[in-house]
Amino acid sequence: MVGDTIIADATVHAYNWSEENYAIPIASMTTAAGLGFHGWLTTDEASKLTEAEFRRNWSAAELEQALFFESPVDLASHHGTPIWDYYKDGHSDTAKGFELRELQPDRTIVYGAVNPFHGEKCLEDVQRLVEEHHVDGIKVYAARYDQGKTYEQRLDDPEFGYPMIEKCLELGVRVIATHKAVPFGPVRSEAYGMRDLPEVCAVFPEMNFEIVHAGFAFIEDTAFLAGFPNVWLNLEFSAALVTKAPRRVAEFIGAFATMGGADRMLFSTTCCLLHPRFVIEEFMKLEMPQDLVDGFGYPEITPELMDGIMGLNYLRLHGIDPDEFRARIAGDAVSLAQAEGLAAPWSSLRGER
Repeated sequence: MVGDTIIADATVHAYNWSEENYAIPIASMTTAAGLGFHGWLTTDEASKLTEAEFRRNWSAAELEQALFFESPVDLASHHGTPIWDYYKDGHSDTAKGFELRELQPDRTIVYGAVNPFHGEKCLEDVQRLVEEHHVDGIKVYAARYDQGKTYEQRLDDPEFGYPMIEKCLELGVRVIATHKAVPFGPVRSEAYGMRDLPEVCAVFPEMNFEIVHAGFAFIEDTAFLAGFPNVWLNLEFSAALVTKAPRRVAEFIGAFATMGGADRMLFSTTCCLLHPRFVIEEFMKLEMPQDLVDGFGYPEITPELMDGIMGLNYLRLHGIDPDEFRARIAGDAVSLAQAEGLAAPWSSLRGER
């Protein structure tokens, strides 16, 4: 926690950037882009990872250390990623989320990766993830890439998207996170837009849809979707822009808040692309520029708005009572370690502890 503010990290990944994991040669481009974003957004020079430190197969234990012992994170949501067209294990293997949950059962949420366009196999994957592994949500991607072509994978597709959503509801899953706004690789960017979401948000009001990377692009389209009470705005990567472009972050927060999304924005540190501590520290300093308040009617970033974004909104999404959560984690190993003082960024990774 930071003071009394609960920090819930809505998306974390134990990535596998290793060359042995490449499914296609162009994965080297996306890996290089990841390293580039890490270097650009990490403003603390001592915390910039070398290429060897970054471009490898990250473990759940390394994620645990960075989140809970080097940063003041209270709850983290590990997302598996179904990017099997680029990486053999999907890039962030869902199984690593189970490993993180074994390490920190009171502090970990797990979303399982599936591809709706796998048809019957997808439905079987959803059932297995729910019944055998008790996932808290499902993670999908908006497109796939094959030999230079981008193929949209729309949630409003009646043959593939609808059956997956219906299967989730049948099994009691109430959260689907869809990767949007950040095109993955050399693809057609419009495939990562919001065009498939209005229909499913209306047809399936009992399902909560997380727009992952909300704010990075398609801001106006995303803001319009905030009018749906079952749309949640996951700020993975977009929140991390605060280290370089805080005004840009203030602009999309203001746009989302004025369209009804103030209590459905979800903070994310983007770990392990970046070290969590610096994103948390910079984001919690964020203020709304006065000219955006005067000229656009954007709200001030009050303590109440910040507390919601940093953690309370995410707890509400998953039906977690804040007081019960505080009581559950009080006195555990993480709480005691955080009270004594955070370890240096990446110190576990670098063998310094």
